[in-house]
Amino acid sequence: LVNDLLDLAKATSGRSELVPAAFDLAAAVRHCVALSAPLAARERVIVRTSFADGLPPALADERSVRQIALNILSNAIRFTGAGGQVIVSTTRTRHGGLMLSVRDTGPGMNSEEIEAALTPFRQISSTRRGDGTGLGLPLSKALVEANGGTFAITSAAETGTLVEIQLRAGLAPPEVVAAE
Repeated sequence: LVNDLLDLAKATSGRSELVPAAFDLAAAVRHCVALSAPLAARERVIVRTSFADGLPPALADERSVRQIALNILSNAIRFTGAGGQVIVSTTRTRHGGLMLSVRDTGPGMNSEEIEAALTPFRQISSTRRGDGTGLGLPLSKALVEANGGTFAITSAAETGTLVEIQLRAGLAPPEVVAAE
């Protein structure tokens, strides 16, 4: 909780200690999915993945992107409910950036609930699980923006939720040409 508070304060004040570097977004997210597997098993939620081939590396702070992915994944799993699904994907955007998407089949949120979920220490209605601190989504959004990306939530009651995170793409490493 204290680390999340410190990270949120740093990210929202523009004082994050982020170290942008090129890294494999799919590999980082794959690792986060593996870390989330015990939670998914406990909650009886199926997690599916779809990682696009041939993506350039992401240009962001890898540690914070992993934290973002873990926050979004754990929320999706916890709120989806037994028998539901979470679909995690990476792809290239139309403008050459990278997109990390997490879609769930949970109860969804209306616009007021989305606004509450993005406000630090606020959680949506008491009829839903309230076992968190109310920092996961606000911190994730702040970290995405501190990395120069964009964060969007699309949801409606009874339709599930889609979280989309756009990040900058770095330069692809030069191809290694084998000597003949």
